[in-house]
Amino acid sequence: MTPRKELFISIKQVLNTIEALELCDFFRGQFDDSERQPNLFTAALIRIGRITYETMTEHNQEGNCTVDIILYCKDGWMDQHQTTADPEHGFMEIDLQDAIVEKLQFLQGEQFKPLQQTEDDTEEISIKGIMSFKSSFTTRIYRKVKPKYSNVSITLNQE
Repeated sequence: MTPRKELFISIKQVLNTIEALELCDFFRGQFDDSERQPNLFTAALIRIGRITYETMTEHNQEGNCTVDIILYCKDGWMDQHQTTADPEHGFMEIDLQDAIVEKLQFLQGEQFKPLQQTEDDTEEISIKGIMSFKSSFTTRIYRKVKPKYSNVSITLNQE
């Protein structure tokens, strides 16, 4: 399994334990099209950014990687406007974002070091009525690559 795949699967498994999330998936621009209204409004999409590798000895590579978790939720989700049904002053999505960070902070795998949060931000979205928040994490990943040369046995014929 590649480090990118292990990273995605590990994050998705942890995010799936958060009951409020309806969808946890790989970021494929699912919310980019304002014409297509998504069916699931509370979603966490995993965007694994560029990995910068360094070649090490023994056919190993080490790299730095940034992972963004983009939380999408419907504005007014759970009737939370002003003095409606939300006792948290209309900011349940912030609690959900905090729950995501708590689950992912220091998550580690066989091929990646513990995730460390580096940023909280909003994410621009063109669909009216949908809010989005981004939490960014960094990690160091490791992988072994196929050797350029392979060992070959030779025999000497003595005549």
